[in-house]
Amino acid sequence: MFRVGAYARVSTGREEQDTSLVNQKLMFEKYIHDKGWIFEKYYQDRKTGTKAKRPELIELLGDIEQKNIDVVLVKDLSRLARNGELSYKIANLAKAHGVYIISLDGMVNTMKKNMDMLGLLAWMYEKESQNLSQKIKSVKEVGASTGKYQGSTPPYGYYLENGKLCIRKDETPSIVKRIFQEYINGTGVDTIAKNLTLEGVPTPAQVINKKNAGTEWMSNTIKIILSNPHYTGDLVQCRTTTISVVSTKRKSVDRKEQKIVKGTHELIIEKDVFKTAQKQMVQRKKNVTAPKAHLFTNVAFCADCEKGMWFRSGRKGYICGSYGRYGTKRCSSHAIKEDKLTDAIINDFGNFLQELNLDILSKHFQQKIERSLKKSTKDIEKIESKIKILHNRKINYIQMKADGDMTAEDFKAANSVNIRELEMLQAQKVSLKANASNHEIDLTCIKNDFLQYLYSPDVLPEIIHRFISRIDIEEDGTAKVFYNFQEPSNILIA
Repeated sequence: MFRVGAYARVSTGREEQDTSLVNQKLMFEKYIHDKGWIFEKYYQDRKTGTKAKRPELIELLGDIEQKNIDVVLVKDLSRLARNGELSYKIANLAKAHGVYIISLDGMVNTMKKNMDMLGLLAWMYEKESQNLSQKIKSVKEVGASTGKYQGSTPPYGYYLENGKLCIRKDETPSIVKRIFQEYINGTGVDTIAKNLTLEGVPTPAQVINKKNAGTEWMSNTIKIILSNPHYTGDLVQCRTTTISVVSTKRKSVDRKEQKIVKGTHELIIEKDVFKTAQKQMVQRKKNVTAPKAHLFTNVAFCADCEKGMWFRSGRKGYICGSYGRYGTKRCSSHAIKEDKLTDAIINDFGNFLQELNLDILSKHFQQKIERSLKKSTKDIEKIESKIKILHNRKINYIQMKADGDMTAEDFKAANSVNIRELEMLQAQKVSLKANASNHEIDLTCIKNDFLQYLYSPDVLPEIIHRFISRIDIEEDGTAKVFYNFQEPSNILIA
């Protein structure tokens, strides 16, 4: 009789998601009862499925390692992980300890050897999370365009009031000016940080009373202050973005794509001083050229001597590492063209997609879209209600001015705030309506998007290293590809 560990997950801690957790548990109880198994343990998390650091998931993995359960039961794979790499980690751990994984939607059942599509399903759930993340970013960009500060923590030297940056009434603004002046005068960021620490100047984390705030200034903190354009009085937002939904790392956004609203708040640093500091930062920066990594480096190996394949630009492809170093005394070339191997692998992925159960996927995605559409409709209704209130408020302002209860100056100030709020709500309404109108799903398009995704030079290396464990290149140019989700397959390169 199998001992079952059932895992449930929702993305947030909102009360309305409690119903989902209750429903998932009821489904588990019925399934386990029908099977005559033992409901050993129940796990539930309120965290995104793209990250591994979930308390209950960590506990589940520990129970798998200790063999405290025999079966992991989930509603669908997305509850366990929306990250291909994490999906494989969990699946491999379970396999190593003889624990089965079963999803109630029938897509994964390792007891019946049904997990061939685990990798592609995980990718599609990850892609869905990326789409949701992009929608959230779009709403934030709309807010940034209206001139309201979108961050939760204001820059050092400022505090937030009704979405606007205001200069603090303490020593922090003068510390910002000092940092810029000393840097322009030639003092390095390490020295500036050291002097501020020795003088006992409160760090940015201490100023905002951050828990476990450090007392030492770091050189990176000085660099962040020196490169922050908000000190010039302009609101410059959306300067960085996450690399992907499965990573907390961020990358810089091109200045043309940043949201810039000039003169939104009082400046601390004059623009010519800020520009001078930026020029000096560029001049002082040490540029280190990183070696270029090729597509199949550390993935492609010689089938005979098992040495890694070396890229040769003259051949536009790879040769055996032993042959490249020692010639025919050690091995033959085992040559293969990079573009041919790439095309063959992309073609393989196209074939894998044909095997997916489209009916189940279509139902799953359609349910997601319908819930999203319902929420968007409610949000639009709320915004329309707020817009109506603001219109009525404008009429009241006009009446108060006409009756002499409000001066022309007060009317102008109050009406200006009212207009900005209206503009922001109207922009949010437009964005929500645009998202709500796009509620159709075409799985054929998803397949095509996946293949286009593979062709992207920025993404293809990640896909190859995530889905392929190794590629053995035979002497005749045949490649044996070891995919993480199926038996090795031979690809004949034309």
